[in-house]
Amino acid sequence: MGGRSDYEERKQKRIERYKILSEKAKERSNQYMNSSGNKMLERIPLGQPILVDHYSAKGHRNLLERAQNNIKKSIEEDKKSKFYSNRAESAGNSKVIYSDDPRAIEKLKEKLERLENERNSIKAREHYKWELTNIGATIRETKKRIERLEKLEEIKFEDVKFDNCKVIRNKEINRIQFLFNEIPNENIRRELKSNGFHWSRKEQAWQREFNQNCIRATNRIVKDIFDKEGKNLYVAKGTKIEEIEEFE
Repeated sequence: MGGRSDYEERKQKRIERYKILSEKAKERSNQYMNSSGNKMLERIPLGQPILVDHYSAKGHRNLLERAQNNIKKSIEEDKKSKFYSNRAESAGNSKVIYSDDPRAIEKLKEKLERLENERNSIKAREHYKWELTNIGATIRETKKRIERLEKLEEIKFEDVKFDNCKVIRNKEINRIQFLFNEIPNENIRRELKSNGFHWSRKEQAWQREFNQNCIRATNRIVKDIFDKEGKNLYVAKGTKIEEIEEFE
């Protein structure tokens, strides 16, 4: 089974993180709205103009400016609160099927069955041509995704060891990882970044989600590194170039 073993756990943590961010932003919004400056503003009669020549003019201006800034900040934090709240709701109710989900194939097959039933229902009634065209396109794309994921599960990725680096498939988190013994030089880092790999501080590795594109990118990087950086990063004794080419 593909996907991340911790997929659901990460999903719930993400939802909780958005909820916490929303609550904190709401709390800050209320603090700005109920600040001492805003309370003091209540003492000034509604519509009271600034008495330009009066000793209170400067204090009046400062109070109005402070209150205005607090209201702006309160509105900004309220927007943040709503944004994170919506993100939490979307993450919890999302119908998007991600490849990292260990049940991705199962869910896609369930989706395919629903789509085919829907198409049969459309055929059984009067309908517009575009209705069948649209749902047909969705069905074809869903079938392609199932096929790609099923093929991916059949791929046997062999770890490759270099003199100061190894390339592995981490099945627990569904990633291909480049693990270096030391910080790679700028050329290698640029090669990794241009092929969609990102540095993970948690994993202490350059990694990318395991899929067909990732395999092709890994193959390119390995060949480029071997060709361009042979003096610094070379295939360990006993490893043949042909074994690297099996990634394709």
